[in-house]
Amino acid sequence: MKQDCTISQSTADETKSFQTSENNEFPEGTHVPEPDIMTGSAIKKCSLVKNNCTSWSYLFVHNQKVKSIEEQLKKDGLTHFVHKTIRYVPRHRNRGGMREVETPSVSGLIFLQGDPKTLQDYLNKNVNSYKLCKNCSTGKVATIPCNQMEPFMRVAETEPERLRFLFRPFVYYSKNRTLLRIMTGEYAGLEGYVIRIARDRKLVMDVGGMAVALSGVHAECFEEVNKNEADKKERQLFYKRNLHERNAFIDRYFHKVKTVQEVSAQAENIEILRLQTLADVRDKKLDLKDAYNTFYFMIEEIGYYYAPFIDYFKDDLRPIFDAGRTVKEEIEKTIKIFKNSNKELHDRCETEF
Repeated sequence: MKQDCTISQSTADETKSFQTSENNEFPEGTHVPEPDIMTGSAIKKCSLVKNNCTSWSYLFVHNQKVKSIEEQLKKDGLTHFVHKTIRYVPRHRNRGGMREVETPSVSGLIFLQGDPKTLQDYLNKNVNSYKLCKNCSTGKVATIPCNQMEPFMRVAETEPERLRFLFRPFVYYSKNRTLLRIMTGEYAGLEGYVIRIARDRKLVMDVGGMAVALSGVHAECFEEVNKNEADKKERQLFYKRNLHERNAFIDRYFHKVKTVQEVSAQAENIEILRLQTLADVRDKKLDLKDAYNTFYFMIEEIGYYYAPFIDYFKDDLRPIFDAGRTVKEEIEKTIKIFKNSNKELHDRCETEF
């Protein structure tokens, strides 16, 4: 999976100030602060959905490549879905009028219908070895059953302004909450957790491990699916590596590699993550401590995925380790800044480094 460097890792960080002590009982829900950003109206792009589908998966590509990949998928008859947002911008700098600009709602996100292995084989042969994304709670390729994907697409087509992609993975929201199912209205059957986000009760749904919030559910009737135990096994897997918040997001961009092309793509992912972290600091979306933790985890990821093979494939993996060295340089720069601003933090980080 490749990340578009134009999208911030902090996008939709709806639980930056998450409070675990708040009321989790339905119908009040849990309040989760989130920037109240309006995205405008949106449309969907989807080829003809097959009735006999088994599941959907998804991948991230560079935002500028979405259009060409869509054309390739359409040419090859592969069923796909891209949720897009229409934004209105000035037509000319010094003239009046507005024009429509259509962009993916989540930068570079493409859903594909079919068996994960078949889809990955297709990508390896036709789309520059992009990888299907993993569900961070299981570590396996994310799959979305058709009975979940079809209502999601229906909402995206008819009322796209009700959908919001959240920063944290879906499994994060399952702890100490009750899974609910909508019983009334057009979207009866959708399941998730009712949480307050931006002063509105939203149903946070699972879309292949991602969390998507559906707004305007205050008038619907719900039934309790289960109490806290539905995703117990997934939560145990998720917390086994203690992947949470930003770490879970970053882990989506690390994969096992087998070819020179995959090594090159992984090195590019690391560099894009590094540059985006620096951009987030400049834009004050991240403080230096969060940036340090991000760089530190990137080094841990390189060790987790590739260090076991260094004795056998050192030269083959060199681009990845070279990218890692640039990340280590950022860690050193950050520690030097801490020396003048926070002596205690500096000493701890220096010891870790």
